[in-house]
Amino acid sequence: MASARNDQRQKRERRVQMLQGRRAPNVGKSPRTRLRMNSLKVSHASADNPCVDRPLTVSTQTSEQEVELEHKEPLGPTRTPQHADQYILYVDDDASAREAFADAASSFGYCVDTAETGGDALTMASQRSYEVIAADLRMPSLNGLALIQLLRPKRPEASYLIVTGASHLDLPEQASGEPLVDEVVSKPWSLSDLAKILKRAVDRSQHRRADSLVQKRNLPILVLSESAEDGTFLRRLIAEALPKNDAHVVKDLSDAVEVSQRRDFQSIIVKIETADSSALEKIAGLRRAAPELPIIAIGNSDDDDREQKVLTAGASDYVIEKKLDSYHLRRSLRLASERKSLEDRLAYLAERDPVTGLANRAALRDELSRAIARVHQRHNRLALLFLDLDRFKNVNESLGHDLGDRLLQVVANRLLENLRDVDIAARLGGDEFAIVLEGLRNEEEAVATAQRLLEALTPPARLQGYEIACTGSIGIAIYPDHGETGAELMQHADRAMYRAKQNGRDGYHLYSNKDGESRSGVLERLQFESSIRHALERDQYVVFFQPQLTLDRKQLVGMEALVRWQHPELGLVLPGRFMPFLESSGLIKGVGEWVLRTACRQVKEWQDYMFPHLRLSVNLSARQFEGSDLVVSVERALAESGLPATHLELEITESLLMKDTERTRSTLLELKALGVRIAIDDFGTGYSSLAYLTTFPLDCLKIDRSFVHDITTNEDDRTVADAIIGLGHSLRLDVMAEGVETQEQLELLKGCDGFQGFLVSRPEPPKTARAFIEQYRNPESASLAP
Repeated sequence: MASARNDQRQKRERRVQMLQGRRAPNVGKSPRTRLRMNSLKVSHASADNPCVDRPLTVSTQTSEQEVELEHKEPLGPTRTPQHADQYILYVDDDASAREAFADAASSFGYCVDTAETGGDALTMASQRSYEVIAADLRMPSLNGLALIQLLRPKRPEASYLIVTGASHLDLPEQASGEPLVDEVVSKPWSLSDLAKILKRAVDRSQHRRADSLVQKRNLPILVLSESAEDGTFLRRLIAEALPKNDAHVVKDLSDAVEVSQRRDFQSIIVKIETADSSALEKIAGLRRAAPELPIIAIGNSDDDDREQKVLTAGASDYVIEKKLDSYHLRRSLRLASERKSLEDRLAYLAERDPVTGLANRAALRDELSRAIARVHQRHNRLALLFLDLDRFKNVNESLGHDLGDRLLQVVANRLLENLRDVDIAARLGGDEFAIVLEGLRNEEEAVATAQRLLEALTPPARLQGYEIACTGSIGIAIYPDHGETGAELMQHADRAMYRAKQNGRDGYHLYSNKDGESRSGVLERLQFESSIRHALERDQYVVFFQPQLTLDRKQLVGMEALVRWQHPELGLVLPGRFMPFLESSGLIKGVGEWVLRTACRQVKEWQDYMFPHLRLSVNLSARQFEGSDLVVSVERALAESGLPATHLELEITESLLMKDTERTRSTLLELKALGVRIAIDDFGTGYSSLAYLTTFPLDCLKIDRSFVHDITTNEDDRTVADAIIGLGHSLRLDVMAEGVETQEQLELLKGCDGFQGFLVSRPEPPKTARAFIEQYRNPESASLAP
């Protein structure tokens, strides 16, 4: 056995020496190098090779062709990496040097990415976290030292190595006086020397990560363990792994909750024996008491079902006791902290309007309810202001939606500049805003604020060379005079706002009982709702289709079905006007079933005539899940149309998943048994807990358009989109981006498996959609077209 290992090592030595001594001809290179990351994701260990399931791919654009250099498998003897979560980046303009380094580091068990230029390396380091970044000293345009000077402030936890054949090298220092480079790798290097250097580098990086992510605040860790022996073990392990962090051990949940309210902690560790209701209640109780802290559960079983239950209860990570040591404890604390931060960020963004950054409608309802409860206790007043911009539609139609969004941002800033810190501003959608004024003594204070806001809007906004006059109409409702619930106040503020518009715009109106809905208004609304009720039987609903493509726009993946209402007098009515009534009335069940049957028939027709592998995506509403006939109706639609179940994808929302988790999971499992795919629509805007992703049988995450809209200008949106892409791929889920309108947005979504949006096509009726599909038709089926 020892002889075999020696032979294998000697073969690697000879191969490395050969590769290090071979220089690739510098022919055909171009400075125009771009990085492709269509498959970039957070690494997820597979049974075959934890590093290579989704490789990074670097391509160099030449004048004649595009040459792709992919590091998909270790170049030496194939083996499963021992350090599947430890990535190394090597940068060198010489292909043979990159190959030799990757071959050697892979043989040590590390995951290796390579880059040809410093520019490639900067892009790759912004997309993935590396333990070690090694760079050749001499490279064109951006040498190794210059690259490290750029990377070190952004990735301070990594270890940085310079690879050079120079016998003497004066290395610069950082501003802090610490060395810029952690270690020098001398050429030619041997396998044994490189192995030692990389091990030191990885250890150094792990210590830095632990310091920055775990020991950053040096706060104690709260430990809940009923067993004194387990508590002592965990206290000792924490002292070994995190010498700057104390452990505070308690035996009872009540003690843990009480102390978490009195002291600041960095995280919580819970020791559980089983995943029964009492253990899950411990985790849930701690999550309620300390929602801001990551929770790590330690158990003695590696059962997947137990892990799912623990994560669903509120834990951020689950660690098997027999695998627990100081390294895995540090790693778990780091991952739990990162996961909790991402959850918090997603939850924050789920309550934000993507254009203005103000609270959205859902957040306003919650804030308004809490504000009403506070002023009720204090026996003072509260005002709700509804602001609608006058003639904003003209701006969108004449100057475009981009400039319209800029104007909305100007309005939001002017509102915030003229409100108190305690006031709440929200954008309800379109050109409507709402403001909550808390702790008022009388209605005159609300009126004065409304006047001040109208005056703030008066100066023209200067945008892209245009001067845009902007005025607004404000409706005011007072608690408790005009309503004792949030719903009442919103309804009355809305009516007062419309009365302000009727009075000539650019003004305010204080609600009174005389502002109740007029008889003609009631009749008009009832007539509209009656038309919605009869639209299905009158064959007025139509199904539009929007294509879904791969990121290179070379392959058509599928079509999403979207319902429209072809009203005989109003024309084409979008879902925003009729869908709320369909949902509230329960009519959505019948309409949803009709959409599913109609779309299945249409896509099956397209499959038969020109595109046999076309996939259909259909949205499901919460009401459709309430009945017991959903699975039956899906089966019926598939049987009637002949569409294969594997070519149907059903989209559901995050909030729907969390309504009745056991029932929803059971229904989804039945659908999966048919062969149907399940996707989460608008991911990141609902419940925003990452734990449920492992609980439900899912196939795809769809990044909500709110994260895509400002991805080119908003770093937070880019970070969240990247995190969702990495998270989805780490769980072996496809990731689809919605609402892509520009090529620039598409370029920043390179990790996605596909996208849809106005960049390629708006939702179109079947005839127009067919013409789009024909661009991607299978030549073999062309003869079948009618």
